[in-house]
Amino acid sequence: SRISNRPVKVTLDRNVDMSITGQRHAFYAKYSASAFISDDGKMKLGGFVANVYSNAGSALDLSGPVMDRALFHIDGPYKWQAMKVEGVCCKTFQPPHTAFRGFGGPQGMAICEHVVDHLSMKLRLKGSDIDKFRFENLYQEGDSTHFGQ
Repeated sequence: SRISNRPVKVTLDRNVDMSITGQRHAFYAKYSASAFISDDGKMKLGGFVANVYSNAGSALDLSGPVMDRALFHIDGPYKWQAMKVEGVCCKTFQPPHTAFRGFGGPQGMAICEHVVDHLSMKLRLKGSDIDKFRFENLYQEGDSTHFGQ
């Protein structure tokens, strides 16, 4: 384009285009969580502490808002007794990652579901007991989220 002083059309092969185009943010979480048996015999979620890291790629793009949304959704549909979550967008040598339809929400909810699965396994729950554990810890009308809504 410099030599001809005119715009040049470039058409990349699909595999090249996909390798240089931003993808969904990959997430990694380090967490600790607890569950306990309440006085009325129900299995309750206790505390949840997580440090969440997202692969932002080589430029920030929308990584901050994606991380915000992930942290807003990290509780999933469950009422935790106590929660502390922190997020870090990590710069890497990959193309910048960008937001997709869920905008970080699916990543946050996936972390939560993994933690609940892990707690279910540690409690040695099987079959319908896992569903009961989940159901007993759903938000109820009047509850507030970890960010005050």
